[in-house]
Amino acid sequence: MKFFKIFFAALLFSSFAFAEIADVEQNGSWLYLYNSKGSRFKTMNVSTVGELVGFCESYLVGKKGSWYYFYDEKGSRFLTKSVSEVGTILRVSNKGFSSRNGSWIYSWDKKGKRIGTRAAK
Repeated sequence: MKFFKIFFAALLFSSFAFAEIADVEQNGSWLYLYNSKGSRFKTMNVSTVGELVGFCESYLVGKKGSWYYFYDEKGSRFLTKSVSEVGTILRVSNKGFSSRNGSWIYSWDKKGKRIGTRAAK
């Protein structure tokens, strides 16, 4: 019986511990992160994140000055990239993001490693 209580407690905790980002809403100086059920699960300060550039289920990207900051669904920053290196971020997905820098389009993985390059049209 004790095993089942621990198992169900762990299952319940894990379903709340890793909420997926379904929507991000800015209200004044706050960013609110919502899950797929419409429940707000995280609040972040805009002065920390910067301007919201994009988001997907597992992370969001903010731009502050000359830096892009990447935050996971828990609100922890896991990556910082310079705007001069990345350029303008075009799209964000769970696997990575794409950007345009001059006449080049770059593909990046989620960890910030450049995985592809092509000429922009």
